[in-house]
Amino acid sequence: MQWTSEQIDQIKSAVAEGRRRVSVRMTDVQRQLWRQEVATEDAGRAETVARVSRIRAAAMRPGVFGDLRRAIALARIPDAELASQVGVDVELLDRFREGEAELPGAAIERLATVLGLRLMHEIPRPAGA
Repeated sequence: MQWTSEQIDQIKSAVAEGRRRVSVRMTDVQRQLWRQEVATEDAGRAETVARVSRIRAAAMRPGVFGDLRRAIALARIPDAELASQVGVDVELLDRFREGEAELPGAAIERLATVLGLRLMHEIPRPAGA
């Protein structure tokens, strides 16, 4: 949303005074645009909640893939950036995070490297060793 020159002056004045909060009165056009944005966000809320639920459920699965999904979440790297670093399409990475697709072996290896992980399996030692 674009501010009017009066609103910008009001914000600058508040910053100069050291105020941490400022109330700016919106114009009718700004208010209408804001309401449209809120309506758009509300319309997609159910799908967003469902997607987050799928991601959480997939990350809680046991095994290496659940571990990788949790590591992705903890890394807090934007999906597009991570997909680029791993060399896969962002849609494939998203579907992997949701538990709806598998990554190729080479992509899993690159993902582990990007996330700074080493996949290990403890091999039991013979008795008495």
